[in-house]
Amino acid sequence: MTASNPDLPRHPLWPTVIILMIGAAVGALIGFMISFSSSVAAAASTGPAGWFTLGPLVIATFSAAAPFVLIGTPLWAVAGGRLFAGMACGKRGLAGTMGVTFFSETHDISKVTQRLAEHMGLPPIAYIGWFPNEEINAFAMGTNPQNTLIALSKGAIERLSKKELIAVIGHELGHVASNDMARMAHAKGIQNALTFFLIFNGFKRIARWIFTPFSELELLRFSRAREFTADRISAMFLGPENMISALERLREEDIQPVTHGHANVLMWAGFSRGTVFSTHPTLEDRITRLRQWQESRHYSSSAANQPVAIPAE
Repeated sequence: MTASNPDLPRHPLWPTVIILMIGAAVGALIGFMISFSSSVAAAASTGPAGWFTLGPLVIATFSAAAPFVLIGTPLWAVAGGRLFAGMACGKRGLAGTMGVTFFSETHDISKVTQRLAEHMGLPPIAYIGWFPNEEINAFAMGTNPQNTLIALSKGAIERLSKKELIAVIGHELGHVASNDMARMAHAKGIQNALTFFLIFNGFKRIARWIFTPFSELELLRFSRAREFTADRISAMFLGPENMISALERLREEDIQPVTHGHANVLMWAGFSRGTVFSTHPTLEDRITRLRQWQESRHYSSSAANQPVAIPAE
């Protein structure tokens, strides 16, 4: 069985990589200029004799280092990004951080996930599991469909109806089908590669906002936009009513998501905000987009529009 909708959006990885490479080069230039100016000022502060001795050394050192910094940084962003993205995927990395327990192949959630993945034209999902968070949440992680992880929170499994839960699974598979999952995994890998030498996450975030602010804003924009795409893909295969119902159920929640520093790979994190600094669009915006798409397609809940059978309650 293959995907039945030829209009399924699939986005290439290279635009995100190029944007982050440019951001890395600009950040390296800013850092280089700050370091050079500070070194020159320090040498000059020693007086004429000190400047006569240290000035040429400072200029020569930075002149020799400039090509390596300005060219090597964006190249490391790509190579290191792939390395760090790979480390975050699979059974370790994010799965370990979130405490994911994996389902057996015969578990009902595994079976419905694999069936829906097949219907979308995806290879079998490598890892399917749950993590012990009480809020309704879910995420997809991986650098390609072959090492994909789909994980659902305990709260989602316990409090969503079967149709709503399967719609959420469809949403996460939408990230895989559209290649948004791989783009975000590589983007996060590049972020980590550029700041791996900083020990604390707070320092890493500050450094990124100082040296690559436009890259950070672009990633946030992409993170918000991809949620609309994943919602629409779920609606295409399972009907918009089920995804809307899941979002409305989430709107009733009063449990804030636990992100473990990975807000922009989680489905619901940031749902209460709607600014350029948010990782996710608001729930109201997502519901409105789905209703508009539903009206534009004249979508009904008829069997013809439900290609994937959903188990009855």
